[in-house]
Amino acid sequence: MPLKRYKPQRRIKPKHSRLKKVLRNRFFWFGLLGLVVMIGVFYGIFFTPFLKIKHIKIEGVQKVSSDSVQEVVKEYIPKRFIFFEINNFFLVNVKEVSKEVKAAFPEIETVVVDTLFPNKVKIIVQERGKVAIWCQQKNYTVEFSEGEGVARSFRQCFALDNNGVVFEEKEPEQEVIIHNEKESAVLGEQVMKPEALSKLLLFQKEIDSLPLFQEVGLRVISFTVVAEERVHAKISEGWEAYLNPTENLDWQTTKLKLVLQQEIPFDKRPFLEYIDLRFGDQAYIKYRE
Repeated sequence: MPLKRYKPQRRIKPKHSRLKKVLRNRFFWFGLLGLVVMIGVFYGIFFTPFLKIKHIKIEGVQKVSSDSVQEVVKEYIPKRFIFFEINNFFLVNVKEVSKEVKAAFPEIETVVVDTLFPNKVKIIVQERGKVAIWCQQKNYTVEFSEGEGVARSFRQCFALDNNGVVFEEKEPEQEVIIHNEKESAVLGEQVMKPEALSKLLLFQKEIDSLPLFQEVGLRVISFTVVAEERVHAKISEGWEAYLNPTENLDWQTTKLKLVLQQEIPFDKRPFLEYIDLRFGDQAYIKYRE
């Protein structure tokens, strides 16, 4: 009869002996100590009142309310972390704050945000400067109870800065007015290319300084943008000069000066309808019938 062989059974260590072994392991205590230190450092950095933003300084505002800017900044300083909202010096996102301030206030052109340790934020703004007035026709319908409606329209005007951006509603006083027959603008939108705007304003300045204009008090009162290559400059005397801003505007200005001095007699000017300066060396004169 063959002999049976028996495998020796492994001795299972009790759980408490494993725990003792872990507790005797110095690496366990080093790791636990490191975790405690990390939690302490994290709490000390992000939850300490010492680093909470308490002071917001606004510089450069004139038209815009400083308190209104502060309210926008306060809204975007705290950051959400899991279930907490943390107001902390190290978590201030200067790019986001700058972006939100510019979005909230079209009157502001540039925003510089700086953090000053340990609990201050400094905001330096530059407001837009008005160089002209942009006007457009807004259409609406007046509806009656029978379901019929009558179309109405009104003129809406904005201040325009040198970048071609409209930034506040404003009725014209003595500023040159720019109309666009096709575009409809909202606050903060760029309605003209800066280069085109600069050319038109330079044309206005040079024409307004003509001795002929200054003698009788004439001036350029408005521009109507018909197309990119066609703009009508309205003169206070009632006639217009047709321009092409995409071509050499200096030469068109020179042509207008020569035509007024040499081609149009004083007694005929009240009947002048327009001078078309858009084509090469030619200037086309049209009188009212």
